[in-house]
Amino acid sequence: MACPGRRLRYLMALFLCGFCSEAGASPVQQKPAAQSKVFKYRLWDVAQKTLYLRNEQLVAGYLQGPNSELEEKISWVPSRSFEREKFPVILGIQDGHRSLACGTGALPALQLEDVNITELSRGGEDTARFTFFRSYKDGMWRFESAANPGWLLCTATQSNEPLGLATGPDDEHIVDFYFQQC
Repeated sequence: MACPGRRLRYLMALFLCGFCSEAGASPVQQKPAAQSKVFKYRLWDVAQKTLYLRNEQLVAGYLQGPNSELEEKISWVPSRSFEREKFPVILGIQDGHRSLACGTGALPALQLEDVNITELSRGGEDTARFTFFRSYKDGMWRFESAANPGWLLCTATQSNEPLGLATGPDDEHIVDFYFQQC
């Protein structure tokens, strides 16, 4: 059996070699490479409503039995356009081929767009409307729109209503979610 000190030095040397090779000069790129790793999660609100597609809208409702197969999983990648401390993510469905986007009108609205989240992960001026800042408190997650500060991803308190945006929890909106890796 190898000496623990020798193994530790060996692992440190491998780590430093890998770190130094990544930090060295690399060809100049116009855009960063697209994020290749897509994370897949279940997202449901604190009232236990899950997400599914109905008439091209993402809706939150109670799915049971065979209907539970309709649940849409949320795919996400980190957004490179914002500070990492804010935990910026780009959210999508259908394996990341459709993205959640926030309109920037007088009252922001949530919509689905046929844009791949891995392409959006490169950053750029238009990524704010696709980016959400994740926050975690007491076992629940919130997702704040980067394009519309103060507006949070929400479900309606009623079942089978579209996913939307709200300025906080109230009698009509739920902004707290459970977020679990698939």
